[in-house]
Amino acid sequence: MRFRALVSRDELTMHSDQPAPVSAANRDQIDALLDQAFAAYEQGQPDQAQAHFKAVLALDPRDFDALHMLGVMTMQKRALPQAIELFEQAIAADPEAGMAYTNMGIACLESGQTERALACFDKAVVLEPSVEAFYGRGAAQQSLKQWAAAEASFAQVLAAQPGNVGALINRGHVCLMLQRFDEAAACYEKAIAIEPNRPAAFAGLGDALLSTQRFPQALAAYDRSLALKADQPDLLGNRASALLKLKRLPEAISCYEQALKLAPRHAVILSNFSGALREAARHVEALAMADRALEVEPQLGGAHMNRGNALLDLARLDEARQAFAMARQAQPDDVEAQWALGWTSLLAGDWATGLPLFEVRWRKQGFSSEPRGFSQPLWLGDTDLRGRTILLHAEQGLGDTLQFCRYVPLVAALGAKVVLEVQPPLKNLMRSLAGGCQVVARGEPLPAFDVHCPLMSLPLAFKSTPSHLPAPDSYLHPDPSLVHALAERLGPRTQPRIGLVWSGNAAHRNDANRSLPLATLMSALPAAGVQYFCLQKDIREADLPTLKARPDILRLHDVLETFDGTAALVEQMDLVISVDTSIAHLAGALGKPCWILLSRVPDWRWLIDRADCPWYPRARLFRQTAWGQWDAPLQDLAAGLPASLAAMSASR
Repeated sequence: MRFRALVSRDELTMHSDQPAPVSAANRDQIDALLDQAFAAYEQGQPDQAQAHFKAVLALDPRDFDALHMLGVMTMQKRALPQAIELFEQAIAADPEAGMAYTNMGIACLESGQTERALACFDKAVVLEPSVEAFYGRGAAQQSLKQWAAAEASFAQVLAAQPGNVGALINRGHVCLMLQRFDEAAACYEKAIAIEPNRPAAFAGLGDALLSTQRFPQALAAYDRSLALKADQPDLLGNRASALLKLKRLPEAISCYEQALKLAPRHAVILSNFSGALREAARHVEALAMADRALEVEPQLGGAHMNRGNALLDLARLDEARQAFAMARQAQPDDVEAQWALGWTSLLAGDWATGLPLFEVRWRKQGFSSEPRGFSQPLWLGDTDLRGRTILLHAEQGLGDTLQFCRYVPLVAALGAKVVLEVQPPLKNLMRSLAGGCQVVARGEPLPAFDVHCPLMSLPLAFKSTPSHLPAPDSYLHPDPSLVHALAERLGPRTQPRIGLVWSGNAAHRNDANRSLPLATLMSALPAAGVQYFCLQKDIREADLPTLKARPDILRLHDVLETFDGTAALVEQMDLVISVDTSIAHLAGALGKPCWILLSRVPDWRWLIDRADCPWYPRARLFRQTAWGQWDAPLQDLAAGLPASLAAMSASR
């Protein structure tokens, strides 16, 4: 950052409290020399001006004007240490000269002595407030990450000069750091209106818009900045982030590559590029890119996070946990690092570490459920429940509720009156839980209660481990009248019945990994001797031709309209084959045999590299061995079907 030095002579020659250092005759000669020196300086004759100032110092070595102006001219030649020495001498000659403190602050700031510069500017704004002094103080505070103080200093500049473009841009930068993104954008827009050719203003505007998720507008601002100044690696990195948010992955990768050509050792860009490569399922390259970032900046928390994510994708869980622990060490208050370490520990089966960290989910940005904000205290197994009423409330999806409601009877057994709040589609089914809880649907009035606990915090409250958790064969039961009516409708069972679920909610963040086409699933299943039932309500357009070509897959649309009807239909099945959706949990909770197809690195509850499931005794897990490749799990499933089908037929 370059500054304009202050060179005015107004009221600087003598101060009333300074003793006259020379005789009156010499004073007249000095004044004449100073007049000549300033005239030469203003006429662009620096050598002549310098000669006159030096002549002044020959007559009076403590002359403030000569020392100060020689400092200014030396600073303009970028000889900063010598300039600072001259400013020190000028200040010794006149300790009340705020202008000298301002210029010395500029020299210190530009030579990297930021704290000393700030001390100079602080002195200057007291002795002789000026736009330059406040601007310099703001710049020093900005360099020292004193964001609020810097914002106040730039605001002082703008109060005096509302059109100061540099102050507008820098105040925008500071507001970005204070996460006051709308104010930042306003600063940049004002700067652009005054000077439409400032690349930094467009770049900052892009950052403000990116931070407020206005991705198309951010991209446009970045492009305007690049049109004015092409070689901006930081901007290219942020532009790549905007492209990522717009799901333009190939362009984002190209943008990162362009940025790294300009700055091949830019740690943040290397780290963010790692994240983009992960999005592209280029996991080995993502790991290598994170490693490159850490070679440059070993304590970069984001790079440790991206390294951990790449290792997690490669199912190298111990190394991933180490990486997330390093990220947490680098950024102790970072919720994402705590979440990642906890989630990976759960997946690895270390629930003693994972379950306490899982509680940070309520502070995780973008988490699918909001904290309830109850005034009643949270219960995590630490107080006696006898004679008290506890509210257990659902969170996240239907599958989560179906899985973790198993703890309700355990809570009731502690002597509590249990109120269970669940999603409305599950209300009737939840009444079949043991323990005599009162079930209410979310949105209905809640009865009085003493303490509360989210359902997914109950494993922590009961100190569950993979080898020690409540896993009965079944703990939910469909409505008997619906089961009977459906049995009458379907008629006698002449063939094994297999229920199918091949895709979940398309909006799910992991849908691309957990769902598969119906045609792919059917390629592994026998074409005859089995009665297939579709257990999913929503069918994707791409699967409609397969359904049309397979009339043996029965679709009972009316039954699937309610979760109670779906539960009754699952009860009619001999086997459910499902991807990781709520129906897999429903089948498990009803005690139905369920074969679950899982991605290479599934949700933590399925653990890793095991075919059984501690949550559901009658479930079998079929896992991908490579990302996006369903061949291996489907081959294993197909190999296991004949024996199971024979057992089903024999049991009829």
